[in-house]
Amino acid sequence: MDYTHLNHAIPPVSEGMSDAWRRLLAHLGEHTALIVRALNLRPTAVTLYRQTEQHVLVRVSTLNEHLILRIAPEDDLAAHVFFLRMMSAQNLPAARLIQRDLSCTLVPFAYTLETFVPGLPAAALGESHLLRGAGRQAGRALRRMHRVNTPGAGRPRITGRWPRTRWRLVLRHIGEYLAPPPSDALLFGETERAAVALLLDDERLELTRPVLMHGAFGPAVARCTAGNGVHVEAIEEPGRWVGGDGLWDLACGLCPLYPEPWREGLLEGYGVAGPLSPVEEERLPLLRLLASFWLASYHYMRAWPYEAARDDALRLIETLVAA
Repeated sequence: MDYTHLNHAIPPVSEGMSDAWRRLLAHLGEHTALIVRALNLRPTAVTLYRQTEQHVLVRVSTLNEHLILRIAPEDDLAAHVFFLRMMSAQNLPAARLIQRDLSCTLVPFAYTLETFVPGLPAAALGESHLLRGAGRQAGRALRRMHRVNTPGAGRPRITGRWPRTRWRLVLRHIGEYLAPPPSDALLFGETERAAVALLLDDERLELTRPVLMHGAFGPAVARCTAGNGVHVEAIEEPGRWVGGDGLWDLACGLCPLYPEPWREGLLEGYGVAGPLSPVEEERLPLLRLLASFWLASYHYMRAWPYEAARDDALRLIETLVAA
């Protein structure tokens, strides 16, 4: 089989694209061929399925099934592999991990082979009742995820060991990733930024028992099949950090950037699977403030709609200061 159709000619100097990304896309066909042969697959077709901010996904079709080859030009995939394994162990909706190689020996990038999950993201559902149903199912799945303990906060190393990292430090890393300076200064004044900096020192955000979390949750990562009803097939594309405070996922999913039916269903499903404790009720608004503040900056820098998150962050900061 010819794999050259997967190669993408990239100019030597491409704005916003690293050398690793250019090398992967320019030789994607050759890398895919090496991996497919090493795994002894007999594909009938291979196609470029999707490109995320972190990974390239190639769909490998055989006579019996579709598979997804995930290649990461800059990510070591350790967090991704841990997330899929934990989800599978708890019988939670996620793709099943078939093979992985994080050593970068066969090809100069980490890769995984996963089952193909059909459907479309919940963000693409056009009807309110379907979106609400997807949110409700995703909320129940999140609550179950957040009962699974992890060895630490943050992300594992390639070896599987977890560094001793405090959750509040992980939160700072998340903020630096979503809203690196000076992006936050383009939307918020000095007073608002100071309030967020002060909040990150609040001991109410600290954790003694980190749990499995998605780390980048929203309707775009809930893959659904829809007909007369809707079914969440998988929670996909975990973020860089997969251990910590599960309420961070809920806070991100409840961001006003997302449609109201989704948010209503998500909160309802999360509560049905287990009501929030008084401590969680107190912590959730703090995390919602951080989520709205950072996601507003993240969306603004990508020219995506951001106003709802900015306004929510300003409202929560005013409420926090008043309290």
